[in-house]
Amino acid sequence: MKTKKVPVAEISVPDTRGTAVYDEELQQLLKESMEKMGMLTPIVVVQTPEGYRLVESAGAWGFALEGARAWLAETLAADPLHAWAARHPDGRELSGRGRTSSVPAAVRRPTDPDRWVVRHYRRGGVVATWLGDRYLGVGVPRPLRELHASLEARRRGIPTPRVVAGTVHPGPVFYRADLVTEEIPGGADLAEVLFGDASPAVDDEVALVAAGALVRALEDACVLHPDLNAKNVVLLARAGGVHAHVVDLDGCRIGPVGARTWGHPMRQRLERSLRKHEARSGRPLGPRAWAALRARYEARGGAA
Repeated sequence: MKTKKVPVAEISVPDTRGTAVYDEELQQLLKESMEKMGMLTPIVVVQTPEGYRLVESAGAWGFALEGARAWLAETLAADPLHAWAARHPDGRELSGRGRTSSVPAAVRRPTDPDRWVVRHYRRGGVVATWLGDRYLGVGVPRPLRELHASLEARRRGIPTPRVVAGTVHPGPVFYRADLVTEEIPGGADLAEVLFGDASPAVDDEVALVAAGALVRALEDACVLHPDLNAKNVVLLARAGGVHAHVVDLDGCRIGPVGARTWGHPMRQRLERSLRKHEARSGRPLGPRAWAALRARYEARGGAA
């Protein structure tokens, strides 16, 4: 792991392996406040997992896969990642919360996907009215938390795209952030498959069986996705059937393997999302489709 020691005033970082680099002005303010109260300013180690490197450029910092480090440093020197992606001549905007773009991969190995997804972190719900894309600069920043969640989910067998890079732009109190992941080649989200305008390439029941298998796999792996809506389930048809992947692990919680969970929040969130899409599209799912989804929840086994 690559490490860097930084003085900060927040060290409560459960279930993670790192924390944030903070704005120098805020660091100094926190340090002075703590000294007045007779407290010591702790040293926290910023760590990146094996295969990733820290990058600092133009007042921002981030991490990237070893092979993407030079690209990230060069890009950050000119623009935030979401701005770079928005101006890319071969980029296209994706639907979802915040600014999300698909762009050609800037660096890749022959076996890697040829496109990346660049997502600008933005709050949802009522709080977005006041804070928008700003996050309080204490604790572990969102990109680093999501990186660790993604790595652990993948280690537990959950199909989710690999994280390429993440960046943090600190301010006096808040920060803004971006994340880059590999795009799933040929994938389509569950909402598009079930309710999109194009002729469906996958039968509704088959799509929902794959989605139900993914939910069960997440539950069995104790990976709790906080917003498992139909846009965050991506289906890929390939030899052997239709397979579901989960995307956007922001806020994802990783529990101990084998831990008991109360209720079924991911099942409930997915079904609420499907009901909303039914109402918006005017295309209700049939009883057989709902039955297929719920039956697959109960069947043991990994994601389809």
